[in-house]
Amino acid sequence: MSSRPPLHFEHLVQINDARDPRVTPLTRDQLWRGLVLRAEFPKTFVPWLDACEIEHAGEELLRTLRFGPQVVRDRVTFEPKRQVSFETVDNDLARAFRMNMRIEEPAPGALFVRFTYDARSPEHSADDPHAGAIKEAYRLADIDTVFRIRQLADSGVLDEG
Repeated sequence: MSSRPPLHFEHLVQINDARDPRVTPLTRDQLWRGLVLRAEFPKTFVPWLDACEIEHAGEELLRTLRFGPQVVRDRVTFEPKRQVSFETVDNDLARAFRMNMRIEEPAPGALFVRFTYDARSPEHSADDPHAGAIKEAYRLADIDTVFRIRQLADSGVLDEG
């Protein structure tokens, strides 16, 4: 097991901004459905993903993600209308990855998503000279996730049917 400190990173992405009329507000239900779709249909959000196989295990998803020759197995758990959590299930003790997407609503309609990452691998550690670039890549991917959720909401995909 690696003795390097794991990479921890978290940040907030604002969903609704009452001061900006250009931003169409999302409801908590629309946002939740978008986060669930991120787990169930990851290729919609991660275009460089080659394939994803999903097994349903009760309230959880077990996924096998293929990025070229790299294969990642993870477990996705849901805390309804609050949080989606991803955790690798590989038995390699030198590698571990957890990511949470948690909806926060400090005031009615003031929605945010807090993205939290904990990663340990040869490529992910707090003392890696590229840690800042890795965090920025995660931040940009999360902003893109929210952008795609907005696109899905605009198209009606996230409306209750």
